[in-house]
Amino acid sequence: MSLPFIETVKGMITDPGETIRRSRSASLGDAIIYYLIILGIFSLLSAAVTRLLGDAHPMPLSPAGDIALAATYLVGIIIGGTIALLIIGAILHICIKIFGGSGDYTDTVRAFSLAETPAAAIGWIPLIGLFAGIWGFILMVMGVSEYHGISTLRAVIAILLPFILLIILAVLAFMFFMVVPGPVTVTEVF
Repeated sequence: MSLPFIETVKGMITDPGETIRRSRSASLGDAIIYYLIILGIFSLLSAAVTRLLGDAHPMPLSPAGDIALAATYLVGIIIGGTIALLIIGAILHICIKIFGGSGDYTDTVRAFSLAETPAAAIGWIPLIGLFAGIWGFILMVMGVSEYHGISTLRAVIAILLPFILLIILAVLAFMFFMVVPGPVTVTEVF
């Protein structure tokens, strides 16, 4: 972001509205880097908690195997995280535009990246981490509303639209597969 990383994280926790406004000039590259650092922190802390709560992989690997596994995991986070961010950003951007958003794609990705701050802050803590999703959603609404110049209600609907569409498609798919096709004769049709 245009602010230093630590200052941005602290601002998103203590004064998100001001931090969102001050991050307006951040580039797409800044947003991607911020997101990847947040994702890395979340992943490391989640892995540490998982390791403390139970063995991450039941078969111990050699030290070289552990290093290779960690390197693969890191590369996967970087590549997969970037691809996911850009795809989710595109889907959200289309929905935001449908509801009258005036910002550009970078604004959407920036809002999404900043909204992931709670994941690094508390998302890795079992049970308490559930609140990170709610907190992140609120931050996303604030960012979309600020960067795209739309009302809070429009931002909420635009952000929820992809999930609503997925639920509708899932219900339709379920209903489609629940119909048991049987033989139909011509006389039954007319």
